[in-house]
Amino acid sequence: MSSYKNILVGIDGSKQSEMALDKGIIAAMQNDAKLILLSVVNGERYPNTSTVGYGFIDRSVYDTAVNEMKKKLVEFKEKAESAGVKDVETEVKIGNAKLELGTDYPKAHDVDLIVVGATGLNVIGRMIVGSTSTYIIREAPCDVMVVKTDSDNKEVDLQRTTYPEI
Repeated sequence: MSSYKNILVGIDGSKQSEMALDKGIIAAMQNDAKLILLSVVNGERYPNTSTVGYGFIDRSVYDTAVNEMKKKLVEFKEKAESAGVKDVETEVKIGNAKLELGTDYPKAHDVDLIVVGATGLNVIGRMIVGSTSTYIIREAPCDVMVVKTDSDNKEVDLQRTTYPEI
């Protein structure tokens, strides 16, 4: 069995993504791999002038979310390095989380394992937006680990740990 060289962990601020981080750290240490922590703030990559949708979007509307995720990723990078991961990169992007995590970023950065939480949305959110993890499993160009257990491989009640139901 070959080892992984570039492990991508999707971080969205949910408990599930923190569980994915823990498993990603373990996988990176076991494989002496680079660990990439990516957070995607859902939105337009660039302002557009389309008459469809919201029209012109000032990119600064994303600044607060981007800055909060950058702070969180600094903490997560320190956690990974403290655990013994030698090569950790972080990035926050604005775009479509499904596309960035599932295809675009992995192809552009030679990712060979994607680690994501089982769910980051409540039932209503998944019906409206769809499941990011389901999309990634279906479309990724590499192996995908969907995390449903804690770092001790104990089952976690996802209903209780996910965002409150609407």
